[in-house]
Amino acid sequence: MEYFDLPTSTSSSSSTTASQATGWRGTQHATISLEEGEENVPTPVGTPLDHPNAISISTAFHPSLAVDDCPPDIIIVSSDNVHFYTHRHRLLAASANRMGNLIPSDDAEASATPITVAIPHPSPVVNIILHTMYGQSCVHYLPTLEMVEVALDALALSYGVPIQPSALPNQPIYTLLLSFAPYRPLDAYAVAGKHGLEEAAVAISSHLLAYDLARLPDSVSQKMGALYLKRLFLLHQSRLIALRNILYKPPATHPPTVVCNEVSQQQMLRAWAFAVAQLVWDVLPSVSTSALQALLEPVGAAIDCPNCLAALHRRVQEVVYEWSAVKSPDI
Repeated sequence: MEYFDLPTSTSSSSSTTASQATGWRGTQHATISLEEGEENVPTPVGTPLDHPNAISISTAFHPSLAVDDCPPDIIIVSSDNVHFYTHRHRLLAASANRMGNLIPSDDAEASATPITVAIPHPSPVVNIILHTMYGQSCVHYLPTLEMVEVALDALALSYGVPIQPSALPNQPIYTLLLSFAPYRPLDAYAVAGKHGLEEAAVAISSHLLAYDLARLPDSVSQKMGALYLKRLFLLHQSRLIALRNILYKPPATHPPTVVCNEVSQQQMLRAWAFAVAQLVWDVLPSVSTSALQALLEPVGAAIDCPNCLAALHRRVQEVVYEWSAVKSPDI
């Protein structure tokens, strides 16, 4: 989360260097003085403020942020005292319950200055909440998955914000959850399943084909729910069934010749069956075509008949092609 630390004191000669800031990548925030002669000093998150009256202001939702030609009229203050300058009409448009009745209704008496609303979430979570309500991505802030989960819970359960529209492909929540898929696929899938975000869950599930479902923790199973747990098992099962159906078809035989009769060809078929039996016992749904090829080609190591070798080679190539054509079903 990125924000400015600003002293609350002002003077007639005050000036600010903050403009239309949209935030930097990561978790840095900057100290920016409103008084002449004071130096702007970047400070890491969690650094105690020297000025007793200093406030912290979000770099994404700052006092100069105009939306639809409207200046900010609501200041949201996080539990760690970061100020977010927001717009009543945007918040009311996104929320079905005026953010848990924290935002005054449209017919409330207008104020010349923005009203202040405190919410019980830390600034990184508030940052995710507001970016989602504004329809903007916050991936570049690098939030943790735990923060994302808390934000989604708050949006759906407390603030009356339907999160499914923001979880469609290429929308903020969708891209945010998918950013965790390469290195935390199970947890990201569980969060998507918890909120019924089907498109995100389907996209993340492709990263779980190598996961051993026998090791699935009970807590994660409960979080994703019975429906998405079942879908994950069916995904693995359907791919394994498809692979077995492909492998169980043996190489074609050829008419008997002087050097290779029916008995000799049975040796090749037994070698194929033995290799397939070992393969389907240990294989994962994520097995690659190159791995399949490497496991099946040694079947021909003890075969001398060129016709049998040609048939084996054709069958291995068919297996590779057929497996590459198998698509993961919609879970």
